[in-house]
Amino acid sequence: MTPEAGLDLPADLSAGRRAREFVRSRICPDHGGDVLERALLAVSELIVNAVEHGRPPVHAHVACRCGVLRLEVSDGSPQPPRHNVADSAAESGRGVALVAAVCSDWGVRASGRGKTVWCDLTA
Repeated sequence: MTPEAGLDLPADLSAGRRAREFVRSRICPDHGGDVLERALLAVSELIVNAVEHGRPPVHAHVACRCGVLRLEVSDGSPQPPRHNVADSAAESGRGVALVAAVCSDWGVRASGRGKTVWCDLTA
């Protein structure tokens, strides 16, 4: 475990699996159990959004600090994610709502090369 680490990911659907493996391998012992399960869900949703709606490069970052696990996913698109309200028959459109539901906080940071979507998880 390292308190902070990053990983460049391919801009394809294999990125979700690789991001989950990365988070699982880098999470600190304080953030096991329920936090780990929520982190895996959140990073999956953020990565899928970056791959499907963003642009390369895609990068994941994890940091364990003072009881908070911070996940960040960056991509090359300046467009922020949209918080949709999907109807019950929709097969997509719930990613941001899922992240908001399982995380204590989340947001978007713009940069000259795109954006970073971040979320915090607490025990």
